[in-house]
Amino acid sequence: MTRRIPVWLWGGLGLGLSILALPATAAALVQLTPARVMPLAEYLRAYGTVEFAPEGGRTLSLEAESLVSQVLVASGQRVHQGETLLRVAPSINDQLQLQQAQIGVRFARTDQQRLESLRTRQLATNAEVQVARQTLARAQATLHDLQARLKILQAGTVRAPISGVVEAVTIHQGDLVAAGQPLLRLSTGNALRIVLGVEPEDLPRVKVGDSVQLRPVYGAQPPLSCRIRQIYWQIDPKTRLTQVVVPMAATPSLLPGAMVRAEIILGRHKALAIPDSAVLQQGGRAYCFVDVHGKAQQRWIETGWREAGWIAVSKGLQAGEKVVSLGNYELQDGMALRVAGKS
Repeated sequence: MTRRIPVWLWGGLGLGLSILALPATAAALVQLTPARVMPLAEYLRAYGTVEFAPEGGRTLSLEAESLVSQVLVASGQRVHQGETLLRVAPSINDQLQLQQAQIGVRFARTDQQRLESLRTRQLATNAEVQVARQTLARAQATLHDLQARLKILQAGTVRAPISGVVEAVTIHQGDLVAAGQPLLRLSTGNALRIVLGVEPEDLPRVKVGDSVQLRPVYGAQPPLSCRIRQIYWQIDPKTRLTQVVVPMAATPSLLPGAMVRAEIILGRHKALAIPDSAVLQQGGRAYCFVDVHGKAQQRWIETGWREAGWIAVSKGLQAGEKVVSLGNYELQDGMALRVAGKS
């Protein structure tokens, strides 16, 4: 015979099952760090490009018009002193000038000799002979100057005056180059400079001598320390930024043409700070979790500069409040906290 279970017993069993099904609220294991006032370095972030230092370079040019017959080097190439860089030849105009100067000397010499012969027969005056001598001297000086200017061209080569790196080549094979026009630029390669772009409104905060920490944009090399040497008080028309110059010795980690990011140290100030591991981001805003009576409270904050693992907080926290510095990625607002090292 089947017995029926009383209704009141079914209710009791259901209540017991529902109690067993309720999940226990688990506390998140975290590490807490009090927000504290401490001196931090305020910095300005900037980006720039590595260049050869201009004081370590040499621009090559020729004193006469020339025809470039062959270019033997390219930008970035290392060369040794005396190495051939270009093959050149005198232009047609140079050759005509040389011929004219040689003809001028021959005519001036012939005229002088003729007048001196006439003077011996008292058919020419001393003044006429003197003028002829001066004319010959001027013609010889013109020829000598032209020969000196064409000496390198007659040799047919342009050689490196120093050992270094080819910084730029400004001509091409077949070019007709005017006298004095730059052909190429050599750098010793021993000194570099970094040109950093700074927003015009930030430039008054920057001073000559400010410390700078440099890192290549790509890679994970340790920072390089240097100082600002020059400030250019004008806006670059291409970038719409002002420029500051940072010199440094050549280093394998920085090659000319490389992009770098820099932190210009503007000074040290006392500020409320928390570990940067405590700061999270959502929708472009910063927030952290604060321990309020053993529970996580999400707090929106405004942050500033960073230094040595700490970040300044200008709004949203008070000194002494404990923030979650580890274990915060899985937290939600209101979740119970279990502090590491405490039972």
